Amino acid sequence: MNPACDKRQSFPRRKNRFPVWKATFSGFLVLSALIFSSTLAWAVDGICKPGIVRHDGSFIPVSMRGGWARVRKAREVRLKFLGHSSFLIEAPGGGRAVMDPYVIPVLDPPPDAVTVSNFHETHSMTGPYLGKSEIFFGVTKEGKPNAIDEKFGNLRVASFPQVDGDENHPFVLNTIHVFQAGGICVAHFGNARFGPSPGQIRALGKIHVLLLPIDGSFTVPHDVAAKITKRIGPNIVIPMHYFGSELTGEFEKALKAEGITRVVRPKETELVLTRKRLPPPTTYVVLPDVNVP
Repeated sequence: MNPACDKRQSFPRRKNRFPVWKATFSGFLVLSALIFSSTLAWAVDGICKPGIVRHDGSFIPVSMRGGWARVRKAREVRLKFLGHSSFLIEAPGGGRAVMDPYVIPVLDPPPDAVTVSNFHETHSMTGPYLGKSEIFFGVTKEGKPNAIDEKFGNLRVASFPQVDGDENHPFVLNTIHVFQAGGICVAHFGNARFGPSPGQIRALGKIHVLLLPIDGSFTVPHDVAAKITKRIGPNIVIPMHYFGSELTGEFEKALKAEGITRVVRPKETELVLTRKRLPPPTTYVVLPDVNVP
């Protein structure tokens, strides 16, 4: 073939100015940045890592299956007081759980999950939900912790058993359950006998709504409960495990001693929450008494 008639052109090869190792390293940096940014976003939404909190102030982490869901837009989370220490939480788009079931009308439809912080009768009336809901006990019959990390629709549930002893011979005194939905973390402190240490609070992650027992006798005293609230710094703290307005008033005084002075008393037993409409830390929200036998 006459070279003059060949329309194909050959171009001199350019040297690779971006070696393979640099491309690989750059890709690694980009991937690391994405992972870090995702982790940071999860931390903002509240990563609640399940583990075991011990009376001596130490924390034993438990690995999770997968990450917590990221939430990109505000959605409503419903939290309803059912009496004593019992609440119903409903996640936007699906997922319902009852915490520490007590003497309440049977929910219809039944919740996806029921959590029990301890075996006291006022915290563990699971009968109406047997065979209908997933029931999670924070402690075994032998007194050992049950590590819980479950997801129901858009609701995530994790457990933090509070124990005496060590990891080889733990005895569960109470279980804190943490619920995440719509970018909001709700911590239910069950029948807490002692408060988390600063290290344990860091392990809990960001808590937006704290459900705290305040009888001041069978659970932590009011001054200790107020200090727990101050350390955790939730947007909202809701009292539970009490009878009568006298105890809520005493807890209010203890909170004021810690500099927490905002108090709200809604007329309804249900709160509708979104991340964008959460008050700044910390507001004491006293829900109406629920008449129970």
